[in-house]
Amino acid sequence: MHASIKSPHRRGWQVYKNKFPQVLLTLMFQLVIRGVAFVPFIYSVITGQFFGFNKNYVIAYGFLFSLPLYVLLVMPLRFQAAAKKAQLHGFTQDASINGRNYLAWLRAALVRLLRALPFILPFFVCAGLYYYIMPYPDFTVPMNAITKIGDVIGKGFLGGAIMTVLVILLSAILAACGWLRGVAFEHQAVIEQGIGHSLNRARDVRKRRKHIIRKTVFKNALLTFPAIIGVAAVIAMYLMSLPRVGMLALDYLNAAANLLKFEFPSTVPIAIAGILLVLWLPLLPLRKLALGAAMTEQLQDSE
Repeated sequence: MHASIKSPHRRGWQVYKNKFPQVLLTLMFQLVIRGVAFVPFIYSVITGQFFGFNKNYVIAYGFLFSLPLYVLLVMPLRFQAAAKKAQLHGFTQDASINGRNYLAWLRAALVRLLRALPFILPFFVCAGLYYYIMPYPDFTVPMNAITKIGDVIGKGFLGGAIMTVLVILLSAILAACGWLRGVAFEHQAVIEQGIGHSLNRARDVRKRRKHIIRKTVFKNALLTFPAIIGVAAVIAMYLMSLPRVGMLALDYLNAAANLLKFEFPSTVPIAIAGILLVLWLPLLPLRKLALGAAMTEQLQDSE
């Protein structure tokens, strides 16, 4: 039996430091899998086209074609990564990649997806509608749509723009919360226990370790904050450099269209890549290992 510890991040750091080569290999494998899954999206961003589809929406098509690959590749192997993290923490779980294990992880991944869909669908609907309207060739279409939304509260275009962003943000928060509910399930020994028993154990883990899991998620969010601020600053500086016509609605539509089409000069993605490489990637294994510790160890609640 492993000794109880108070801090999942302390335990995660110990594993990160003492088993760095294994941690690095696991990280690189997971990044490669995600890269493969998002090849259609990356292709659409780089080339600005996607097999003859409408050029205003090529990135959306690339993203949509990446989703099945994410479900088939990334989601099952998230369970494999969780099993590998459990091994790194000293627990016995089957993390070997073979046909039998993949099919078991795929079934578990589909269950996880179905349970999360009610939470994530509102965000995809809101984001999809926003993406469809904003790059519309006739700028009066998005302008009138946003103005009508703002007229509901008597604030015109400005009110509509604020309401639209708020709805998307709220739906994103709902999606994140719904997705996080399934993380405990991912960290169960699905191969050894089966899906039904793993779901029950995950529910028990969420109840018994509620405070520890919340603290771990909060600390993980803090660890991502510098990277988020850096990326936001780069994008904000780019948007501020765009030419303005002096009319709020047109300036807003122009900025939104540039963002949604990823029409950035090369300096912007290079700067973002540098920020992620320095501020996000080195902390990613620590965040994952800490979450694994919170989900798989008998931890003491420091409260």
